Amino acid sequence: MTHRMFVLLLGMASLPSPVACGADIAARIVLRGTDGATETRTVPLALDGNIQRLRLPKQAIPAGTRHIEVHHPFATARAGEDGFYVFCNGMYGTFQERPNGTYRNPHVVMPVFGVSTPRGAMTVIVTGLRYEAYQMVDLNDGVYRVFPRFELNGDAPYDDLAIDFHLLDKERATYSDMAKVYRRYQLDRQVVRPLKERIKENAALAYATRSMVVRVRMGWKPVPSPVPEQNAENEPPMKVAVSFDRFMRIVDEFRKQGIERAEFCLVGWNIGGHDGRYPQIFPVDQRLGGEAKLREAIKTAQDAGYQIVGHTNYSDAYRASQIGGLWDEDYLLRANDGSIVQGGNWGGGTMYQTCPQCMHQRFSARDFRRLRDLGFHGLHYIDVYSTVNPRTCYSPEHPLTKEGFADWTRRIQADAQEAFGGFASEGGFDYAVSNLDYGLYVSFYEPGTATPPLIDRHVPFWHLVYNGIVLNNPYTSTTNYTIKDPRSRLKLIEFGGRPMFYFHSKFRDTGTNWMGDDDLTCTTDDDLVRAVEMIKRGFDQFETLRHLQLEFMESHGPVAEDVFQTTFSDGTSIVTNYRDTDWEYWGRTVKSMGYIVVERQSDER
Repeated sequence: MTHRMFVLLLGMASLPSPVACGADIAARIVLRGTDGATETRTVPLALDGNIQRLRLPKQAIPAGTRHIEVHHPFATARAGEDGFYVFCNGMYGTFQERPNGTYRNPHVVMPVFGVSTPRGAMTVIVTGLRYEAYQMVDLNDGVYRVFPRFELNGDAPYDDLAIDFHLLDKERATYSDMAKVYRRYQLDRQVVRPLKERIKENAALAYATRSMVVRVRMGWKPVPSPVPEQNAENEPPMKVAVSFDRFMRIVDEFRKQGIERAEFCLVGWNIGGHDGRYPQIFPVDQRLGGEAKLREAIKTAQDAGYQIVGHTNYSDAYRASQIGGLWDEDYLLRANDGSIVQGGNWGGGTMYQTCPQCMHQRFSARDFRRLRDLGFHGLHYIDVYSTVNPRTCYSPEHPLTKEGFADWTRRIQADAQEAFGGFASEGGFDYAVSNLDYGLYVSFYEPGTATPPLIDRHVPFWHLVYNGIVLNNPYTSTTNYTIKDPRSRLKLIEFGGRPMFYFHSKFRDTGTNWMGDDDLTCTTDDDLVRAVEMIKRGFDQFETLRHLQLEFMESHGPVAEDVFQTTFSDGTSIVTNYRDTDWEYWGRTVKSMGYIVVERQSDER
């Protein structure tokens, strides 16, 4: 039976009937080989309380399998039926009538999604081969299917394929309920601990929960680089945007304008600036003022009451590191054909992906000692790690499955927590979550823009899981949120974000500015004063909401068209109004593109 024939059969009139929780039920599995051959199996699900468990032993997966789809009878619906589906990246859809299409979630930040149809509702958690599982929905000839697809690409599986289907009351289950199932799963396994508990033993983390993030990009070479493979003779000059002396002027202006707390992160303080010569970061770049001046800048910030950390990177390597004698192809990630894995073109030229085992063994521990000696302390930032899925390294000297990649990455993160008091990275991929204290931005979706096919809107699914556990900024577009459009400003509030401001967020010469075209700069004193004024607005607003960083997000949803309510575990609710007109909420006016805070549920009536 071909894959296409299987789709057509599912599209026929005999959709599954509602099934009682205790009834026998099976999933349909479709395996497609790299040769195009397709095999379909029916696999019974083992019932464990309200959980149906599926396990396909790795020995039972044929050699040369390209991908495996798993179809649960609850996750199929006719167009026009009641219900919804929600993916881990927050993309939410309903079974409305519309043209045929497919959506494949490219940003699998958590191995979980939810679905509700007339046949049942469930939270689906992938527990085996989680890094291979992409989340999908397709609509074909009036029939929706919501399913995971495990993409093996011909590699032998290193683990059993395993899924837990947590059954819910389909009459009552919301996407908030589905997210809370996964939160409880993570807490029960002790993969994560609430911030309320962790700050009792960690002063750096406690400070972070009460402060904004302020990143300062200090120096960088042209991006994309006109010199892809750099050496001592052809390395492009570095632009100095913020010297260490200038940074100390930023600190002075923060104090002058009454910003009492902030966690500064210096980006591009290292030799060659941001993405300049990784894995080489020392010596401190003299063009910015050198090591003595950096030490003075760090002490100045700390004496003023601020926390300060540095930006590093162990995912990328550039041939420019040969200038410092650190270039070595042996620590690079290898593809299955033995070739070196390349990335984009950044300040250091062509970017090469690195193996985290090698980075841990050769660089990170040594660097952390030197960074700590400089005086950095707080949520140390390492770029990239939590914003990409783990990768496979095919090097015969240091082979890693995706699970192995994740494990070595977590070791680096744990070392950073021990050395500096905390760890921050670029996104919210939760293989890193046991050692992740702050995610720079969880989503690259820009609020207000068109959603992908079969998606109705974007919801805070990740935040319903991790608010109160991991500090975060919800979107790239909510960077510098006080100077952004009203929708972006309001989304930071609705999604419970920790504000993040960025001096010189724009640095590419061509291409998209993924944190937005509006920017904060400090080139002149007038620029600096205006920028800090906008940051002060964020500080003042955050002061009224920062207690919610320690609370779980318990529910989220619309209370009217374009009006949403976010409720936290202490009973506080935030009502956000995206309408062009004001809206009344139990006798209180919510201004157009504004919000109100309801301190406890009893205040609503």
